[in-house]
Amino acid sequence: MNQSEIQNTNSEKILDVSWQLFQQKGYRGVSVDEICLQVGITKPTLYYYFHNKEELFARVLEHRLKNFHEAISTAGSLAERLQNVARTILESFESDYSFLLRDRENLKQPENLARVRVAFRTELYKPINDLMREGIALGELADQDAELLTLAFLGIVNNFIGKSAEKGLENSYLAQGVVRLFLHGAAVARISKQ
Repeated sequence: MNQSEIQNTNSEKILDVSWQLFQQKGYRGVSVDEICLQVGITKPTLYYYFHNKEELFARVLEHRLKNFHEAISTAGSLAERLQNVARTILESFESDYSFLLRDRENLKQPENLARVRVAFRTELYKPINDLMREGIALGELADQDAELLTLAFLGIVNNFIGKSAEKGLENSYLAQGVVRLFLHGAAVARISKQ
């Protein structure tokens, strides 16, 4: 393994371990010492890759959000694409993502806050919002505010994060149920007698 590959491996391991710890304990609950211990590195090594805990937190969120744009961009029907997004979110987060986004308040450096905002907006929110607009334009969704639909969808999915293990269900099964609920609501379909 050459030096560049070792650096990429170390950086990825730091991001992965930090992701798990930040989800479990939040920004304030995780120390740099704990991250270093879990990764098996020294503080100077961590600081070689990330200037401080704040930058690490911002980069972790940015790194994790990059997967979602691809999930949203896949081919398929609206329902299939929404299921793919829901499944990806359910598989990627251990605790509801709003908890991590609230931790943004700990970011004091404007560049770190901007990094997280841009990642969330461009990799998750905007692509889902675009998908909602597409669904409205094609007549597959009610002609409503796409942003409202985006927030509703994300809110529903967020409530099911971590439930697959708790309920003994597969994330793909939960994703199907979440999308069915989003697209069709909870009402029983009635056949009108005319």
